[in-house]
Amino acid sequence: MTSLTLSVVGDLVELAARRAPRTTALKLRDGAGLTYAELQEQTNRLANALLGSGLEAGDRVGAWMEDRVQYPVVYVALAKAGLVVVPINTRYRAAEAAHCLKDSGARGLIFTDGVTAIVEELTDMLEGMLLVSNDGSGPVGTRRLDDLLLAGADTMPPRPDPASPVVLAYTSGTTGNPKGAILTHRSVLAISRMNTISYRLPPYSVGAITGTLSFPAMMPAQVLSHFYVSGTAILMGAWDPERLVDTIERERATFTYLATPMMRDFATYAATVPERWASLISVLHSSALATPEQREELCDVIGGRYVEGWGMTENSGGLMTATTPTDLTDPPPGVDFYSTAGRPAIETVIEVLDPAGRPLPHDGATLGELVYQSAAAMSGYWNQPEATEATLRGGWLHSGDLGMIDEHGYVYVTERRTDLIVSGGMNVYPSEVERVIMEIPGVRECIVVGSPHERWGQTPVAVIIGPAQDVTEELVIAHCRDGLASYKKPTRVVFVDDVPRTPSLKVKRAELREQIAALAD
Repeated sequence: MTSLTLSVVGDLVELAARRAPRTTALKLRDGAGLTYAELQEQTNRLANALLGSGLEAGDRVGAWMEDRVQYPVVYVALAKAGLVVVPINTRYRAAEAAHCLKDSGARGLIFTDGVTAIVEELTDMLEGMLLVSNDGSGPVGTRRLDDLLLAGADTMPPRPDPASPVVLAYTSGTTGNPKGAILTHRSVLAISRMNTISYRLPPYSVGAITGTLSFPAMMPAQVLSHFYVSGTAILMGAWDPERLVDTIERERATFTYLATPMMRDFATYAATVPERWASLISVLHSSALATPEQREELCDVIGGRYVEGWGMTENSGGLMTATTPTDLTDPPPGVDFYSTAGRPAIETVIEVLDPAGRPLPHDGATLGELVYQSAAAMSGYWNQPEATEATLRGGWLHSGDLGMIDEHGYVYVTERRTDLIVSGGMNVYPSEVERVIMEIPGVRECIVVGSPHERWGQTPVAVIIGPAQDVTEELVIAHCRDGLASYKKPTRVVFVDDVPRTPSLKVKRAELREQIAALAD
């Protein structure tokens, strides 16, 4: 038997297959699954079949797949083959997917039948690519995934260089065209071990994975971290709080994840059936900022299980910060648990800088740009040397997020620098206005953006999302007038059913700003 050191992504599955071959690695919420022994065999076979189909190590391959057991098989097989995964979200339309494929120079595309119709819209640009679908549907020449599996040998392919790219993770595009963050085998492995600690995963953890796997962060951050501990990743697919609790109870799940829009609904339902989710050790919240009130409402139900973190695609989708149970139960003096993102994760250093790049004091009050160094950080942006230099200047990854650090090392994230509203020369922070508006009974979600103003340059506009019974524009503005300086109050309030969102449910503020500006014309 050959020795094994954990140095490339495929090692996560090989090691788990040795440690716990009959443990379920993956399963659908209400369907079949794969053991680690089966996952090891299938990923070996597919890796060899892909290399035998004309692809070479370093080639980029799009993965445009729905949440099925086959997705992690494809992901790990590509990694074992030394190929580079280009995740494409299943919510993308043809033009969005085309950007990822063209920009990456992809030589192959693996997809599922749910996106076949959109794939066929791209037939001309896909000419010459290796095309594979789960059922063989698609443009002429598309191969069937199971046929490839049968064609490949169950032997380990040549090991890739740990420093070589394994994922091109396209950013969410909240501020422009997505850029491909280059994640290496080393950086993705780093996040699997770092998140294991931040998520508090026990050996053989069972995770109820609520996010879509086609979002670039989900595989490195949540699925591979479960492979690291030889655990089980349950793919939830479409879900609601009751289905999630049913799964937690049946599978004895120890971990799950809640995006901001689902926090209140889960807290409301979970409070009625506390015995049914008692197996949970940790409940992660990340993605879009939640208000302190939203966090407190959830913590009142789940207590110290709550994990708050700050993460981004450029960090392999993992956390740069995380809270701990004692941060809630016994925080240091002056630490506001419901506002902090926690302290830096293991193998991570965070600083706060002024616009000139000078360090700012860690006093919990001085605002600047948050920058970090991390073992999981990207090596750069694909074919964008200027953007790479701007983001990685000075040896730090510049997040573009504004925030503060206090004397205990706790990090407070306020918002993206690009979301800052400058009205009449005064800075208006959307999160501050949003927090005040969320105090109004009946308001469940609110986004504040800047809109052009002839006199002031920009003016705050409040966008109220979803049902808001008895809430009027006059009420919102009056409430803000009482709680905020005059220049911070919104001058308009817009009521909408929903807003543009990224696949991770973050609001596309740039697109929303354009929509609001168009309404004012």
